[in-house]
Amino acid sequence: MPDPSILAVLLLSAFVHGAFGFGFPLVATPLLALMMDLRGAILLTLIPTICINLVSILGEKHRAEALRLFWPIPVFTMVGSLIGTQVLLSVDAEPFRLLLALVLVAYLIAERLHGVERERTVPNWGLALLGLCLGLLAGVVNIFAPVIIVFALYTRMRPELMVAAFNLSFITSKSGQLLTFTVNGALDMTIIAQALWALPLILGVLWIGIR
Repeated sequence: MPDPSILAVLLLSAFVHGAFGFGFPLVATPLLALMMDLRGAILLTLIPTICINLVSILGEKHRAEALRLFWPIPVFTMVGSLIGTQVLLSVDAEPFRLLLALVLVAYLIAERLHGVERERTVPNWGLALLGLCLGLLAGVVNIFAPVIIVFALYTRMRPELMVAAFNLSFITSKSGQLLTFTVNGALDMTIIAQALWALPLILGVLWIGIR
């Protein structure tokens, strides 16, 4: 059973994700990083994030259209997450706390930006580059919301497509992280057990947030 404060963070993050369509790692990671090391915080959120985003995607009516139009993003997000997670596991993770803080500041700034007046089309190579950047950020600090916001504002991406496309990207990035942790023998089964214990409660609160 996870510590009550850790469980409270996970449940709060699940509710936010359910209500807004994304945000579980954005809320959970910085708060958990105050209570544990960054690698542990990322590992604790891996399985819940994959499950949460699977539930979110299954409820998205526009997931097929989002995948058809923006498929390079989730594909290259997985590539970036494999690289970023390997970096996280290969070097001292403490300096990445500063990067995490900078990403949160960037998120607050990005939310105040204004988009263009009409929709813009980005070529597939640009979508692939975006996905790679998202994956690198996901692998190192578990958050890529600022990049999502800037991209959505720049392209005037339809909100329903944005939520579907980036929930797909969350799934691929977390799958890449989980694979890299496994290959490197870095899975802490105590943390995994805590995540699995909390998972039914997390999914229940996610449902409340969706409602």
